[in-house]
Amino acid sequence: MATRDAEATRQNILDAVGRVLGRDGFSGLGINAIAKEAGIGKPLIYRYFGGLPQLLEEFGKDADFWLGLDDILAEVERETGGKEEQDYGELIRIALLGYARVLRKRPMVVEILASELTAPPDIIAPLARARRETGRQALEDFMHGVEPPEGVDVDAIFGIFLASLHYLILRGRVDSGFWSVPINDEEEWARFETAISMILRQVFART
Repeated sequence: MATRDAEATRQNILDAVGRVLGRDGFSGLGINAIAKEAGIGKPLIYRYFGGLPQLLEEFGKDADFWLGLDDILAEVERETGGKEEQDYGELIRIALLGYARVLRKRPMVVEILASELTAPPDIIAPLARARRETGRQALEDFMHGVEPPEGVDVDAIFGIFLASLHYLILRGRVDSGFWSVPINDEEEWARFETAISMILRQVFART
């Protein structure tokens, strides 16, 4: 019973971090705010996590919160028709599009990503580090052993497209479109997906 209670308390604190960040951003984040949101005393946070940096790093390891892995896998199933893809470039394309589709449906995560742009580096660092490591591991698992083409800087390519998708989705919070293409309309968003697919297929076709 004690173990279950301790785990429930830890999860309650982590959930409270997500709610505070999604609602108030990093400017509203602190031990006091998290404790109030979780309905607990501050000492419990220090007891379970040690402090705010450690708490944020632990929060950053929640792959399902950030990535929505089950939802992404559902998108992959839809994209591939259940067939196991073995082409590295296609796997990258499917992973990026699946992630973008899920992220667009997670406004709390989008708000956190937006607030990161102006948050103090010392607050961002542990969260970003944990999220990066979690995302990298999730991608590695998703590729299920398929090796990248020799001589291709996959990290740079993936980073460019990931940054582009983040920007477009964040831009949708404040504007209806970018470069004359509507962002928040599902049919129009498909134009971005088509363009990304075309570019990635060309990139990996040349390797």
